[in-house]
Amino acid sequence: MSYNSIHKCLIDNKLWSVISVLLLGWYLSPLFYHTFYVPIFDNLDSNVVWYKILAESGKIFAPNNAIIPNMMGGLPRSSYGSEFNLILWLYYFFNPQTAYIINEVLIHLIAFFSMFLFLRKYVVAPSNYYGNVPTFLGAITFALLPFWSGAGASIALLPLVTYSLLNITSGKDNKWDWIILILLPFYSSLVFLYVFYLLIAGIYFLYDSIKHRKINKKFLIALLLMGTMFLLSEYRLVYTMFFDKGFVSHRTEFDIFFQEDLWECYRRALVDFLIGHIPHAQSLQQKYILPLIISAALLLLVRHRLNAKESLVIWLLIIASFFANIWNTILINRYLLPVLALYSLYIILRKQKYRIFGYLLLLMIVLCLLAGSFEYKGFAYITTIIPLLKGFNIIRLFFVEPLIMISLLAIAFVIFFRKLHFTIFAIFVFLTFQATYSISKSFYQTSPQSGYASFTQYYAPSLFKKMKQDLSFKKNLDVVGYGIEPAILLFNGFYTVDGYSTNYPLEYKHRFGKVILKYKHSQLYEKWGSKVYILTVPNQLGTYLSIKHKKIKITSLRFDNQALCNLSTDYLVTPYHLKTPQDRNLTLMHYYKGQPDSWDIYLYKLHCSP
Repeated sequence: MSYNSIHKCLIDNKLWSVISVLLLGWYLSPLFYHTFYVPIFDNLDSNVVWYKILAESGKIFAPNNAIIPNMMGGLPRSSYGSEFNLILWLYYFFNPQTAYIINEVLIHLIAFFSMFLFLRKYVVAPSNYYGNVPTFLGAITFALLPFWSGAGASIALLPLVTYSLLNITSGKDNKWDWIILILLPFYSSLVFLYVFYLLIAGIYFLYDSIKHRKINKKFLIALLLMGTMFLLSEYRLVYTMFFDKGFVSHRTEFDIFFQEDLWECYRRALVDFLIGHIPHAQSLQQKYILPLIISAALLLLVRHRLNAKESLVIWLLIIASFFANIWNTILINRYLLPVLALYSLYIILRKQKYRIFGYLLLLMIVLCLLAGSFEYKGFAYITTIIPLLKGFNIIRLFFVEPLIMISLLAIAFVIFFRKLHFTIFAIFVFLTFQATYSISKSFYQTSPQSGYASFTQYYAPSLFKKMKQDLSFKKNLDVVGYGIEPAILLFNGFYTVDGYSTNYPLEYKHRFGKVILKYKHSQLYEKWGSKVYILTVPNQLGTYLSIKHKKIKITSLRFDNQALCNLSTDYLVTPYHLKTPQDRNLTLMHYYKGQPDSWDIYLYKLHCSP
């Protein structure tokens, strides 16, 4: 069989459809094991419990000021987000673990088809020589990224939303483009991503209007429609932010500017460019994707297509660069971003055929630099001019990175196809390594990992069921965790005085602050404060990422008794054995021995003077 025949077989759409299905199935397969492990941070400790509480509250459609009593002494309904959210209804109709699995499968399937449509129409046109291979490659690489499921399909839908907006902008739209924009808010997040996406799209609209000296009315209507639909779906947030004078959010005390050194801000921008934002927006680009993008960019200096021998030499050099670990040195160099920015300008000015490649690379660099610079203390005065900025995490500007990086990857392989022989074989090698890497970085694993836990391991429902029985469980009992996250107690039906909320009353932040005021060794609570925890370790971020508390005995306790009593706390739940609980008016009620890989729990009664 000739090389051309082999090449034709390897670019066949049916083959790549099968490859895509197999890789997606492999990636998602851990979700269907009897036991699988998922991240604790910003996942089991928060989103799962928030959706469960609201789904079981009976107050999904209640007014904003209706109190849901489970967490932090009772939070208003507005603190739990919108009822126009697909994930909430998954938790309403299914148990939490099943809802979690369905959400994950939906996100990754949407990601594949979303990116496939976008790349095929607007980034990489099909070719007789390479077919749809770069499109399939980009779509499957995108679908195998670790998407943060708390924001639904926010990032997974980015390519599809961009596809629809470009259709509308160019006058090639149909009813489905408008339907996509209308339905988008029901499975994505305005605060997490789309407020910043709309800002970027708005800037592009201004650029387009100035360039053509004409307002594209359809594009403007599309942006207004998107914004309106998000505001309607997030009406609770809009009302509390702009109209509810009685609700003052703890977010008004956010200190988003905390870096005193501009070089440190630049370093953060470089980190964002290389690895994205963990865990919320990762492109997994540093190991293989970025090196190949840069290699393809350098190939643009070659004017003609290299012959077979020259191509083989280039591929061997690229492979050798990985084994020699050259890329780590290149990518962490402090001059990487300015050099790439200048080279992007060269591509834009001198390589008209690949101008989009230069624009995308430059856009990614600019967004990362903007996000990094917004952490500089010198810019804090901006919030005095625009107070609303305090409630938003502006570093999310670069959360569009996965869309841009995968688009660059697809274009990079088009460049390889046009400049080198044997590219189809290189694609199979890349996909093997990148898919393996993606699976190793997946948000669900089949074996225990640091910072991961299974639902049963983390929430330990059988252990807390026994605790409920011993307490003759009454929901009006308020407990506090010490060395154990309140999410665990909340999941099992307890009411807590501590908690984790992204939007709760500022007044409660100050009240709980008195519990830990004397014992804090970091300013995290004052500057952020979304995790209303008792910090058991100095400078701790307030999260417990491993279950290593067995047989630990604690002498010095880091909380104020009277402040806890003022919050009507009845019991303290901890995995620690407290040596002298009587010194803090605590009495050991029960000890519960859990599974070897889960919690052992001590239940202490807190005695408060009348």
